[in-house]
Amino acid sequence: MNHSITPSSVSRRHILKTGAAAALGVPFLNSINFARAAEEPAKNKKTSGPAKAVIEIWMWGGPAHLDTFDPKPDAGSEYCGPYNEVVNTVADGMQINSHLPLMAKQADKFSLIRSMTHGVNAHETASYLMQTGRSPGDGQVYPCIGSVVSKFRGYDNGYQGLL
Repeated sequence: MNHSITPSSVSRRHILKTGAAAALGVPFLNSINFARAAEEPAKNKKTSGPAKAVIEIWMWGGPAHLDTFDPKPDAGSEYCGPYNEVVNTVADGMQINSHLPLMAKQADKFSLIRSMTHGVNAHETASYLMQTGRSPGDGQVYPCIGSVVSKFRGYDNGYQGLL
């Protein structure tokens, strides 16, 4: 099974399909901070209801994590290159690259996953696992999570963006 992405294979539909893969995962991101949240007094907790939309940034061949959302300023320019300056965000304890000042001002409105693990030692197959919830290689091609949600929830205005 070949999941290679080439410039000619990237379309609006492909971007929407891969972007929707996180649609079910984002509501669970707040549970990552459950230990810290348990320490805070209840009066300080904000509740704004469930998420109404999700945007996943899945950047095949995009900028390196060190140059965007996971800078390592203490590692030095030999490791990180010239873009290793950080800026504090409005989210307590989160820093991102200084080239993203507008994102830094909105960091309280998104979740950032900097570390995760899986048992697949290849970016391409690990990406398939993350977007479908299944390991590749059994001869079946499974739809991404966004496609399944759209199938059962329906499509807005007849647009079938996840096929």
